[in-house]
Amino acid sequence: MTVTDTPTSRTLEIVHAAQEKLDRLTPQEAAAALDQGVLFIDTRTSEEQAADGVIPGAISVPRNAVEAFLDPTHRPLFTPEEAADLPPVPEPDQQVIVLCNLGLASSLSAASLQRIGLRGATDVEGGFQAWKAAGLPVVDASSS
Repeated sequence: MTVTDTPTSRTLEIVHAAQEKLDRLTPQEAAAALDQGVLFIDTRTSEEQAADGVIPGAISVPRNAVEAFLDPTHRPLFTPEEAADLPPVPEPDQQVIVLCNLGLASSLSAASLQRIGLRGATDVEGGFQAWKAAGLPVVDASSS
């Protein structure tokens, strides 16, 4: 048995397995892609966004709705009124960047999006906290 100083859990094992299948982006790479108009999804809670700010150009989608909102095969299940408020449906190879607070839940979201056929889905290493630490653009949530 190998002993390590790094704590692990089944949850972290699942997250790390998801991350191995993603072409994860640094915050700087994600910012460059956002500048090019990529579909950029922020799954942080409204409380997190209110406390820490939001990324200009990011679309807020609750973590529990990412797959349903972006799955092209699920879109017809929404009424036209509901669909009008949803993010655009990406093409299968279109890059979709998902961001959470620390870069763990976003990996699970991106891996799920890949499983439903959105091959261009990925996430940001370190999540919003890494984005903010890199000095990338953040605005007050009330001004977005």
